[in-house]
Amino acid sequence: MKTIILIPPSEGKADGGKNEPLKSVSGIAANLIEAIKEADPKKLYGLKKNALEKAITANKNVLSSKTMPAIERYTGVVYDAIDYQTLKNKSDFDEKVLIVSGLFGLVRPTDLIPDYRLKIDKLKAAKLWLNSNSEQLKDKFVIDLLPQAHKKAVNYDHGIEVEFVLKKAGKKMPAGHQGKHIKGRFIRWLIENNITDPKHFKDFKEEGYKWTGEIFLKEIQP
Repeated sequence: MKTIILIPPSEGKADGGKNEPLKSVSGIAANLIEAIKEADPKKLYGLKKNALEKAITANKNVLSSKTMPAIERYTGVVYDAIDYQTLKNKSDFDEKVLIVSGLFGLVRPTDLIPDYRLKIDKLKAAKLWLNSNSEQLKDKFVIDLLPQAHKKAVNYDHGIEVEFVLKKAGKKMPAGHQGKHIKGRFIRWLIENNITDPKHFKDFKEEGYKWTGEIFLKEIQP
């Protein structure tokens, strides 16, 4: 059974691109692009001033702007920690990893995409993509590193959810922003070591996290 690693996109995206524009898309992506045009920008993006204008412009030009591989388009903590450019076995990463995009569905790292802005919890994007995404995950073993909002866009019969949790004074809490970096490191570790079976998760022990059999837990001294 083929292993697929599901990871989230990032809100931050690199500008520009050297590859040709998409020019057209079909199906769900096309419908979402039309829905974006009709939506109230302030409610859709939750941004102000320059950031709002940048988001509006990106989506206005989504079919005419230059593209680049998704792994280069997405920036942010998770992607910095993956550090794709220094991976020796990029082909394994390209084969196993799928990015759950609000606008484009399941995206491979090498897929060419433009700059865009659409959170997966807007315009019912997760619900719209659910059937299509789930169909692509049939007969796959999924290592799920998705945030809660993105989990609503996928279903799979075989797989495991991976969470990074902090424990302080006996109380457990999500790792939050700090968890993004360790998540990226874990993704890189999976690829570098060709890990496909959760029984080997116990061998990942970076930054004080330990696999309990259900979650990665890090105890913090009060």
